[in-house]
Amino acid sequence: MESKTAIIAGASGLIGKSLTQLLLNSKDYGQVIALVRKPLGIQHDKLKELTVNFDHLAEMEEFPQADDIFCTLGTTIKNAGSQDAFYKVDFTYPMELAKRALRSGASRFFLVSAMGAKLNSRNFYSRVKGELEDKISFLNYRTIYIFKPSLLRGDRKENRPGEKFAQAITRIVPFIGPWKKYRPIHADKVADAMMKVAQQEDKGCYFYQSEIMQKM
Repeated sequence: MESKTAIIAGASGLIGKSLTQLLLNSKDYGQVIALVRKPLGIQHDKLKELTVNFDHLAEMEEFPQADDIFCTLGTTIKNAGSQDAFYKVDFTYPMELAKRALRSGASRFFLVSAMGAKLNSRNFYSRVKGELEDKISFLNYRTIYIFKPSLLRGDRKENRPGEKFAQAITRIVPFIGPWKKYRPIHADKVADAMMKVAQQEDKGCYFYQSEIMQKM
């Protein structure tokens, strides 16, 4: 089978770091292009880093061609500084990436969203995620995969006290019955699920809930 080219946006993030290594180690991909703001500090024959300004992604004249696009971009309202800044990172950037890559011939789009994402949610975070899922799902990709993890576990670069507290509490809470879907999931597990799904030959739009990824 001919090796494919993958593009990843968000390679320095919690899921992105793990996913990048899996892509580089995969026999299915001959080249992995990371869209970055600054160097990742990774040396690999397959890896090509392309420094981009995500604010001007739509105007890029020479956008790289790839088969599969992996988007793990995301932030928090606190880190972004405002709701408008959060919206730009969590909606505008992924949406422009999806549209630009589609024009360059990409056939599959892999999006990391979030549990609870809902178009008409009263929660701003969930509503933005839901809006992105809705808009992405109507793009003319052969296949779209949307992953909806619960609270992420893993070692982040930035300090998120609230998230650390939540992780500590969830370690002692029994996630049984209807509460199973809220069990925290490690970022490595999400990346692994994305790679397993990438081996499938599907057409259409598919959603993977956190509970399903836990079992993969």
